[in-house]
Amino acid sequence: MSSITPSNPSAISDRRRARPASVTLREDGSRVQSVNELMDPANKSLTDALRIAYRLLMLAIIVMIVLFAFSGVQQVAETERGVRTTFGRLDDRVLEPGLHFSWPQPIGDVIKIETSDQKVEEKKAFFPNLSDAEERQIADPQQGIQSLAEGGRDSLDPDTDGSLLTGDGFLVHTRWLVTYRRSTSSDRPFRTISSEPGAGADRDQMERQIVSASIRRAIVKAAAERTIDEVLNDLPATGRPSGTPRFSEAAGVEAQAMLKQLDAGLEIQSFTMREKMPPRRLVKEFNAVQSAQSEAAKARQEAEAIARQTLTNVAGDAAPLLLSQIDRYEKQLADGKTSEAAETLKTIQDIMLRRPVVIDGQQVVPTTSGEVAQMLADAEQYRSSVVAKSQSDATSFTAKLATFRANPQVFLTSEWSDALGTMMARENVQTMLLPPSLQSSVLRINRDPNIEKAIIAKLQQDEALKAQIERANKRQRELFERQFSPEATQ
Repeated sequence: MSSITPSNPSAISDRRRARPASVTLREDGSRVQSVNELMDPANKSLTDALRIAYRLLMLAIIVMIVLFAFSGVQQVAETERGVRTTFGRLDDRVLEPGLHFSWPQPIGDVIKIETSDQKVEEKKAFFPNLSDAEERQIADPQQGIQSLAEGGRDSLDPDTDGSLLTGDGFLVHTRWLVTYRRSTSSDRPFRTISSEPGAGADRDQMERQIVSASIRRAIVKAAAERTIDEVLNDLPATGRPSGTPRFSEAAGVEAQAMLKQLDAGLEIQSFTMREKMPPRRLVKEFNAVQSAQSEAAKARQEAEAIARQTLTNVAGDAAPLLLSQIDRYEKQLADGKTSEAAETLKTIQDIMLRRPVVIDGQQVVPTTSGEVAQMLADAEQYRSSVVAKSQSDATSFTAKLATFRANPQVFLTSEWSDALGTMMARENVQTMLLPPSLQSSVLRINRDPNIEKAIIAKLQQDEALKAQIERANKRQRELFERQFSPEATQ
């Protein structure tokens, strides 16, 4: 063990004043070390530790700076579009889907919006307040809106019930489903709708409010310009000009025009009226009217189908062309244009005979078929048969004349024999044979009853067939006159 032995206190004090304090340690066979020498390794270790900590801190700072710099890299999805901001200012270029770099927050950012279809439902704005049970009823395909005809209040509460006022002063109820999309060709959706926090609503909610307000205003305006029938049927009235849009189309166009005026960068994709109904206490009456109109439309369609089928059966594909020429012919006769009517009549005849005609400066090759073609074919065949028979009779007469001039007695005998044979071959002629040696005889006989019955039956059958043909022709003539009368064609 080492020891410290103070031999002279005053000397010790002098030494303390002359040099720094030190401790001398002794050990058997060991050298003496000062305090400074003992502190050097500690200082070195501390210095090394501080140097390592400093380097780690610098590395961490560098990593944080790199991470901070790359925090501005953001992914824009396929259904999104983005735009960069620098100190709150929007860039002009719209970012397409993919990775994009921007300054990190708070210097810059990438604002993204969804570009897929968004839906807005207007279920209560123009519809009466319904209970949960009534909502389930109209959602049932078998019941639908018609189930609201029974029950419910006859009056409307302005605080809870919605309605539309039509141009003819009636109330009507509707529900709508609107699909819209944010524009991908401009940065208007980023610039026109605020996305700052604390604005009272987030971006999507504010956007839906803007779209909903435009929808409601457009529907109210479109309904005020139409009657209740146009709203419920979603069809323009008969007296409207050609090209007048339907109620739902007009409302959609008006809503899009309003969004365009606001420059919101929103585009309406579909504008659908999901439910529609008159006031609840009038549902039955409107249903009765619609049912009658539906039956009338069905009957009209059936009649038109029968008319088309009849015309096709009569003249085939040439029926419309024939009808137009017949109408022209009748109008020309009514106007006293006889020469023009004669030309039109010839055109009608050529059409029926499938001859090329010129109508309004264009050559037309008709394809007439059906009963007209059959009647014309029968007429042509009858004409040919009459001509052939006349020619045959003329040839036969010429031959008989030559025979008569050559030998009149033989000719007369031959003709008498032919006439007798023809007469005896008739069904109503009976032949009785008598012995040639009989000088005279008186016979009182009646006709054969079987032959007489057969003759009567044959005559009655011919008369019945003739009457049947006459009735069929009369029915066809009456049907034709009803279909093509001036009252029916108007």
